[in-house]
Amino acid sequence: MRHMGNSGKLALIAAVAALGMLVLTAITLDEAVMVTFLGLVALAYVAAVAEVLARGRHVALVATAAGSSLTIAFSLAFVSTWELAFAEQSSFFGTPLPTGNPDNYFYWGAASAAATLLVLFLGAAWPAGRRLAKAKRRPLPAKRRPVSGAGRPAARRPA
Repeated sequence: MRHMGNSGKLALIAAVAALGMLVLTAITLDEAVMVTFLGLVALAYVAAVAEVLARGRHVALVATAAGSSLTIAFSLAFVSTWELAFAEQSSFFGTPLPTGNPDNYFYWGAASAAATLLVLFLGAAWPAGRRLAKAKRRPLPAKRRPVSGAGRPAARRPA
């Protein structure tokens, strides 16, 4: 963990705490525990985005943005079809979504959220790779020979 900044360490700690809260949420089904879990996930997300920005990993940032967009889209589709399935009304947006099985949107939303978080945390925690050795290699400076005392100016002596 030496290669990570403070944001990366915070993201990792918040992610581990969120996993613990997820287990506790599954055991207790308490609303306060679930809200704490969601808060820890949000904290880990923001800290990981800050670490990815600090490391300059733009591909991970673009993948995170695309995954977040898919997660939001599938979540909205799930809520829309779930409401329409129980209300039996026409769609508010004009073109109805298939309401036969709204769970598919939930599964796709959960999968895209998990993939987004995985890409984000890999971008924040993965150590910096070594570039091609030939591209970075610079010629070493020539070794200097010690200069004799005659070539240097005399040092000042206090009077």
